[in-house]
Amino acid sequence: MYSKKIKSKKFPWGATALAAPFPSKDIVSIVGSIAGGNRAWGSSEEADVHAQMLLEGTKSHTKKELQLLLDRMGANLSFAAGNERLHFMAKVRPIHASQLLDIIAECLTEPAFPEPELAVLKMREASNLELESQNTTTQANIALSQLLFTKEHPNCDETTNESVKILKRINAQRLREMHTKLLDRRSLVISMAGDITAGKAFALVNSHFKSVPQQGVPLPKFAKAKVLPPKRAKVEIPNKASIDYAAGIATGLTNTSADYPALLLGMQVLGNRSGFSGRLMKTVREEEGLTYGTYAYPAGFTFATDGFLYIWATFAPALYEKGKASIARQVHKIVTEGVTDDEVKKHRQLFEARSRVQLSNSGAFARAAHDTIVDNKPLSYLDDFPKKILKLKTAEVNRALKKYLLQNKLSEAAAGTFE
Repeated sequence: MYSKKIKSKKFPWGATALAAPFPSKDIVSIVGSIAGGNRAWGSSEEADVHAQMLLEGTKSHTKKELQLLLDRMGANLSFAAGNERLHFMAKVRPIHASQLLDIIAECLTEPAFPEPELAVLKMREASNLELESQNTTTQANIALSQLLFTKEHPNCDETTNESVKILKRINAQRLREMHTKLLDRRSLVISMAGDITAGKAFALVNSHFKSVPQQGVPLPKFAKAKVLPPKRAKVEIPNKASIDYAAGIATGLTNTSADYPALLLGMQVLGNRSGFSGRLMKTVREEEGLTYGTYAYPAGFTFATDGFLYIWATFAPALYEKGKASIARQVHKIVTEGVTDDEVKKHRQLFEARSRVQLSNSGAFARAAHDTIVDNKPLSYLDDFPKKILKLKTAEVNRALKKYLLQNKLSEAAAGTFE
């Protein structure tokens, strides 16, 4: 029982702390977050630059001084923007846990956003966006997201061109003002796993984060996506040796919906993204030799957001049309003929085994506990959801696939060099 190993504490000042002893001697993994991210900033590019700038210097330490402090502890620390939250991830020896948490709190409460460091970061980010514009996988996925969702929806990605324009107008003053407005200790969740007791972890969180300001800006609301008539998009990128293909359909479901477990397992049977046990890899790749790789799974089902069904493949340009047709045949077959009892049994066991493996290190364990609380679920969900998957019946899986995997409503996007 994973949830029994985790202790939690809700502080009077709002934050939640989680702690779990883990057999990783002399290491503590820390995963935390606070409200913010893409939706709060109104742009994934601006949210990403903001997150990166938090380690570029504070009012007390320069970028170099921060890095030297981390190096002396043998610690690592990073910040990243999600759809709805600003995340931080770290590892450190227990004797330095207090010092590392102090640095995290400092980065959150007194970031300097120094102009010279911002200028360098923007140049580096501009180069990254140039590379992104040539990435067939990324461009296909962006195009598909814009076919399925409105601009306000968390699962709609901004285009690379939009990111380039936003990057140019980012400035330090805007970063400082927005950071101050967004910071809210009540939304803070910090999870620790490893060589640390719950009492010690809770005391450290209370000591270092109690003084974080209590501000907070409500996130903009969005409507659930509707199933729309199918749309098509092609992104032409010259001189590419492969074409990335992405197909999808909105579901209107969240990960708490009754049909979600059965739909998840059904998509795993179709295109299991771990190994070669999904139908797509067995047929389109192994039997027909049409693709380098192809997978299918539910995507975008995070933090009460309604997600979509996603199918991906990569093809040589000469095999693109044949590959698409092969995927279409497999989608038709699984919806009309259904999955078998043997497939359901096999994939139930695969899911449960993978769930265990994913929690086999302290970092993953800390993240799982953190994500469960942020997703507004009880810690018992870590144990209950795999059990729910293990109880699924073939009829339930087939019913969910027929209801949501509507082949005549699948939108498609592709990026690469087309013949």
